Amino acid sequence: MFHRLSIRLLAGLLLASVAFQGWTGERGYFGFSPQVATSGFFLDPTVERITIAEVVPGSPAQRAGLRAGDEVVEVEGKSVAGMKARRVRELATRSVGESLQLALRRDGGRLEITMTAVARP
Repeated sequence: MFHRLSIRLLAGLLLASVAFQGWTGERGYFGFSPQVATSGFFLDPTVERITIAEVVPGSPAQRAGLRAGDEVVEVEGKSVAGMKARRVRELATRSVGESLQLALRRDGGRLEITMTAVARP
């Protein structure tokens, strides 16, 4: 059981890091690391919850007000709970200069932020 859960968590983290940290080249960078809880099949997991694990100082994410511990509830107006991880990745991938909208849960309240992707430092 623990092994299967660890594999699912690892798969979720890998997919989310691709989605949120960006790529080199034309893909944008936001500067935060999510912790993703998933369920289902390893190669096509379903997102249960996304929590921000780390925000890079000086990054677009920090400038937008994102904090470690925030829970991402929507990406571009779409609820992430129950969504396939690959769909979250598609919604969150941006080119340099494009913006990303997130709805967050923080301290029991809801907060919406927008950040603009930059080239990876």
